[in-house]
Amino acid sequence: MDIPNFHDGHFDGFWIGSNKELHLFLRTNHGESFTIALRGVDALTLSEIKQGNIIFDIVLRSGEQLTGSDIEELFGVEAGTSHTSALLKTKSGMGLQVLEINASYGAHGLVLFQTIDVEQAL
Repeated sequence: MDIPNFHDGHFDGFWIGSNKELHLFLRTNHGESFTIALRGVDALTLSEIKQGNIIFDIVLRSGEQLTGSDIEELFGVEAGTSHTSALLKTKSGMGLQVLEINASYGAHGLVLFQTIDVEQAL
């Protein structure tokens, strides 16, 4: 799945649905609006949401690329524990994906999910 280049774009908000669904509303630095729909959300963390959020980049990774740091952030577990290792082993083998939002200013986070759709707003 190709994700548009959102470097220096904006994180405009999000909507959490009732069926493990998350919609992220983003704009490129040229003002093009997109909705990223993530389905089968297993875990989510978003923080530092501020007025005027500026995106550094958005990274899409496979579940096999999950790290202990990802597990710590997503599930609030302590680093280096057996619980962290067990979660990492379980989650990395579930066929999930990771969306990572890195900020220049404001919102950043991680989402562990099953499927993704990217739609440009008209």
